[in-house]
Amino acid sequence: MELTPLMVQLAGKNVVIVGGGRIAERRIQKLLGSGANLHVITPTLTDGLRSLCGKGLFIWQNKHFEPEDSKEAFLVIVATNDSMVNKTVVQSCASNTLVNVASEASEGNVQFPAHFKQGRLSISIATNGASPLLSGKIKRQLQIMYDKNYGEYVDFLYECRQIIKHSMFDEYEQKCILKDLLSDDYQNKMKQEQALNLLKSYSREGWKNERIGG
Repeated sequence: MELTPLMVQLAGKNVVIVGGGRIAERRIQKLLGSGANLHVITPTLTDGLRSLCGKGLFIWQNKHFEPEDSKEAFLVIVATNDSMVNKTVVQSCASNTLVNVASEASEGNVQFPAHFKQGRLSISIATNGASPLLSGKIKRQLQIMYDKNYGEYVDFLYECRQIIKHSMFDEYEQKCILKDLLSDDYQNKMKQEQALNLLKSYSREGWKNERIGG
């Protein structure tokens, strides 16, 4: 069945991670900035996870998984090296629980794509389980194309859009301005500063008479 790409808000949600090895550590590292309530269930932790636990970044339940552990979970991540344990975890989850199985993506209903961020720009790459190595290769290529400077450009576009949304420009004018800002010229920091100053200071009539790129 075809997967549907989504961006999910996890702040305040309960996320259960079953396992304490390298893969569990990678999943947890991805979730640390999400604001989710992280509960790790495993008798053992990597040194890296012990360090994170010591900082209070997740709750560690030093035990083996039990079916009731998944009852309040919004998302369950299955990341052990024991196929029987993994199967038990999946079977214990309610039908409306999001489940990621690290060792066999098709056994869950959620996958973690290769992903990177530059400012507000967020890019994910997935091959639907065909080749995680290829996803990683494409990610590295895109990181070169969309570097830190591009992330700052996207942040600039966001700031402009907020100004324009609360301006007196009508819908057509807003679209024209936003389209103009997609020009490669505005990846230049000086041009960005000029554009922001003009957007903040121009009246409705001022924009009609002189475009910010003029």
